[in-house]
Amino acid sequence: MGYLYTVVLLILPLIALYFQFAVSAGVPVGEACTNTSNCTDNIANTECKGGKCQCVITHYQIKNTCVDKVALGASCNATMPCLDTNSKCEKTCVCKDSFYKDTTSDSKCKPSIYPNVTCGTPKNESCVVNAYCNSTSFCVCEIGFTATKTS
Repeated sequence: MGYLYTVVLLILPLIALYFQFAVSAGVPVGEACTNTSNCTDNIANTECKGGKCQCVITHYQIKNTCVDKVALGASCNATMPCLDTNSKCEKTCVCKDSFYKDTTSDSKCKPSIYPNVTCGTPKNESCVVNAYCNSTSFCVCEIGFTATKTS
């Protein structure tokens, strides 16, 4: 009886330790959750949204991990999406048509500026296609093009 008692006393802390880690392991990506701590206990850069653990907006899921999305100018492919929602992958992340990379602040893709609207620094690439930012900091149409109103 003394031997069994000693074995039980040695094993009980190990069993308790096992259940402590098993219970706090967290919820895998894609599984049901009740709050964000359910997810982040298991995987970094996750949140509980809509009752499921998922990657935060700046990350994407690969198997059961959340990986950084790709920044503008960095290499990308079909399995490595671009971070900015207004960008697209053309071997590197670039701004979509009608958007430009704003290098003056946060390097995000911002909507292109139309003719007769102030554009900031002359010669920047913030104006729509076939327009440029002139010396008075307004977008103007290139020679041979005219501004047309779109609906």
